[in-house]
Amino acid sequence: MRIATGGILHETNTFAEGTTPLEAFVGEGSRQKLLVGEEILKAFSGVGTATGGFIAVADELGFELAPLIRTFPQPSGIVEQDAYEHLADMMIEKLEQAMPVDGVLLDLHGAMVTEELEDAEGDLLARVRSTVGPDIPIVTTLDLHANITPAMTAAADVLVGYDTYPHVDCMERGVEAARILADTIGGRIRPVSGFAQVDMLIGPPKQCTLVSPMKDVLELVQDIETRPGIISVTFAGGFPFSDIRDAGMSVVAHADGDEALAQDTAEEIAKYVWSLREAFRLELTPLHEAIRFAIESGEGPVILADGSDNPGGGAPCDGTVMLEALIEAEAPRATVAIIADPEAVAEAIAAGVGSQVTLKVGGKTDNRHGRPLGLTGYVKLISDGNYVNRGPMMTGLPTAMGRSVVFVVGEVEVVLTEQRIQPFDMEALRSLGIEPTQRLLIGLKSAVHFRADYGDIAAEIFEIDTPGVHNPDVTRYDYKHLRRPMWPLDDV
Repeated sequence: MRIATGGILHETNTFAEGTTPLEAFVGEGSRQKLLVGEEILKAFSGVGTATGGFIAVADELGFELAPLIRTFPQPSGIVEQDAYEHLADMMIEKLEQAMPVDGVLLDLHGAMVTEELEDAEGDLLARVRSTVGPDIPIVTTLDLHANITPAMTAAADVLVGYDTYPHVDCMERGVEAARILADTIGGRIRPVSGFAQVDMLIGPPKQCTLVSPMKDVLELVQDIETRPGIISVTFAGGFPFSDIRDAGMSVVAHADGDEALAQDTAEEIAKYVWSLREAFRLELTPLHEAIRFAIESGEGPVILADGSDNPGGGAPCDGTVMLEALIEAEAPRATVAIIADPEAVAEAIAAGVGSQVTLKVGGKTDNRHGRPLGLTGYVKLISDGNYVNRGPMMTGLPTAMGRSVVFVVGEVEVVLTEQRIQPFDMEALRSLGIEPTQRLLIGLKSAVHFRADYGDIAAEIFEIDTPGVHNPDVTRYDYKHLRRPMWPLDDV
């Protein structure tokens, strides 16, 4: 059995500044740079990603993987059309060279928007389907934040979305997808799909599956997956920062040959989610209130989740509002991770470890995440910024922050990096000599993913209200393309 595999992944924040060029997908600074052919298998074997799951099942069942291309840069603005066309053409060319194949396993995100395509994954899946023909099964994994569309369900036989947020089950879903494909090729199952959209747009904190109401939805989904005739169910929270028609929550149910069962199941879950809509209302904590709580309590670490400047959702990661507030409050034992500012990093490195220096920090991408701060402090540490995730999310995946500096202002440590990364794994700090359990306040440029690793050590977690293109309150955005009415934007 020969299976083609690959992925072009991107989470597109259409409110973010600028566009995403080809260099973001192929350059050394990309989160997961372009890999071709056997490079994919070497890079992801044993790594906690969907592709890692594909490889594990191939090894277990003894089928051959024909790797195409795979790339996954940091989330950012709308993808340039030429970049998408180049990558899509490259994937299809590799697929044509790999044929004949018995099936296709794709590792996709589900929220990629290009200059001409609201639904890039739907287009890519259609191209793959056109290449392999109507009878070759296509199974793809998707992120929980996928904006699933009718075009995706039409082109793929099975869509397997992550169940968890933080995404600690990426590899498990890759394993599930690969086994479903093997069973389909073997004639043991005949997957059919049911699809339902839920007219709800929900910010990231309320999509966290560790707490209700998403925890309740996940429990229902997992219970339904045990019913006779059901192969797999995906409930997607959606990515609200992609202003497209099909943004929002959705359900895909796959049954064994029974289309009515699949559709009824998808609609059952959609109705249940709709009934919980008031529980999805979001409340953010004022920044100064959260800082005051930590200082008065004296017990840490208190986590300040600055979701508005989360690079994992397309923000620039150089916002300074949280940093400025911590410095003004003279917060003790405080750390801010991270501020991506190559200029400040270069100046700090030139000054050298132990040197006192005045730097202009952050606020250089746009005027929506705080102003540049002129700060005087000392350079505590310089690093190459490389580490490997050791927490439960994407375990074993190498991460590159670029050259990195720990810059100390008063008692506030500022992690300055060359690259935008979401510091959800504690190794981001530990690799720089910062022990999270010894800090009172830790400000993270992350919305939810940090909970996977920091949840057990946190004395308190606050989702703070700061400005930015990833602010969790969806009612603050001016949507132009989203279908309406949509809760909570509209009174429905």
